[in-house]
Amino acid sequence: MNEKVNPPKRFDVIVAGAGAGGVCAALAAARTGARTLLLEKAVEIGGTGVHSPVSLICKFHGRDHRPINLGIHRELFPHAYLHSTWDFRASAPRLTYDEKDLAAAYRRLLAAEPNLTVRTGCGAASVRREGRLLHSVQCDDGSDFAAAAFVDATANGNLSALADCRASVGRDSDSALQSATLVFAMSGIDKSRLRVAEFSTRGGLHSLWRELTSLYKEAKARGETQNPKGSVVCFPYPDGERLLFNANEVVGVNPMEAGAEEAAIKKGRIFVDDLVAIVRRHPAFAYATVEFIATKMGIREGRRILGDYTLTQDDCLGEARFEDMVAACAYEIDIHDPDGGATRMVDIPGSGYYHIPYRSLVAADADNLFLGSRCISGTHEAHSSYRVISGVSAIGQAAGTAAALAARCAAGQARAIKPAWIRHVLREQVQFVEGTVEPPPGWQGPEMS
Repeated sequence: MNEKVNPPKRFDVIVAGAGAGGVCAALAAARTGARTLLLEKAVEIGGTGVHSPVSLICKFHGRDHRPINLGIHRELFPHAYLHSTWDFRASAPRLTYDEKDLAAAYRRLLAAEPNLTVRTGCGAASVRREGRLLHSVQCDDGSDFAAAAFVDATANGNLSALADCRASVGRDSDSALQSATLVFAMSGIDKSRLRVAEFSTRGGLHSLWRELTSLYKEAKARGETQNPKGSVVCFPYPDGERLLFNANEVVGVNPMEAGAEEAAIKKGRIFVDDLVAIVRRHPAFAYATVEFIATKMGIREGRRILGDYTLTQDDCLGEARFEDMVAACAYEIDIHDPDGGATRMVDIPGSGYYHIPYRSLVAADADNLFLGSRCISGTHEAHSSYRVISGVSAIGQAAGTAAALAARCAAGQARAIKPAWIRHVLREQVQFVEGTVEPPPGWQGPEMS
């Protein structure tokens, strides 16, 4: 009998995954007073937003220009709050970020929390359950950690899968997933050779897209690339000099299958080489250099864990307002066709945003498992909207807050926590909430008695 000599180290909350959702969940839990452990399988934190960035800061305002993602998102991107993401004038700036700055912000905020422990190079390998309660996580480095509450903030719902929770994958008809992208950056661009020199504005950027897309379509017609992407899309860095290209589509990538991402990167590198050769035919790019090609694929979709409520496309486009609202999202329905066809984008109408309910953040098959990233309970179509950093940061902050309250007030039990309690704490953390608020029992801030 091979029993461990030492019991697992215990925390109030364990968060798995250190992308945008996990970082925000861990920060929120720690700030709510919970002893929190953040686990990340990779050697560096950051997730997609750092290691496969697109530079773009996605919508976080309603149509009335009121921010509906505040909280930790504003700490990460303070410069973006000087403008509205619903300002579509040609002269309006395209709001973007530098992935190095985002990584530095993550590190700075995490290091400032005394209640927070971060372990990198430490991914969950198995989960021990006691009935409907998760008890502990065993990591691939041999370490063992227990907690009252757990947050799955992995992009692909990996912790929930280890806990045998039900999940959906891809679109309903055939489980096909959104296409993936290998991003790359270029510098040394001679902007004087562009029709509109300043590509950091919306008008200038759209003009650049038209110029490059014209070259690209001509090359595609000659058979110079098999990239299914129909146009050239890129975004400027905040310095207004460099560009980050989100301009290829690799179909059939299932991130849950061993070796799938590595195979996708090989195909993506071919598409990148093709496109670099094409854009260098433009005089502005004749001497441009490739600054980097991402070492990770931009994976848009993985598992969606079944929760107490499944958020739908009708909820998003119907500007859903839920009594158990704990987060909000303003980003479009944005489906990169699993078959490589045209991207489908649909604005959120009316107010321009919808609520995300607490029930979608609670795993249906466990009592102390919260969902804190794009793996929340939603359909393929709804997922295409809330999967971006603005939505995921709000989801993560709400999940981490709820997990901390559950650990401190209800022995980890998610369904014993009132959404009004979560909203009360989120409001104290300067996050956008709508609905009644009520302080948790005995609440005196993070030092709750």
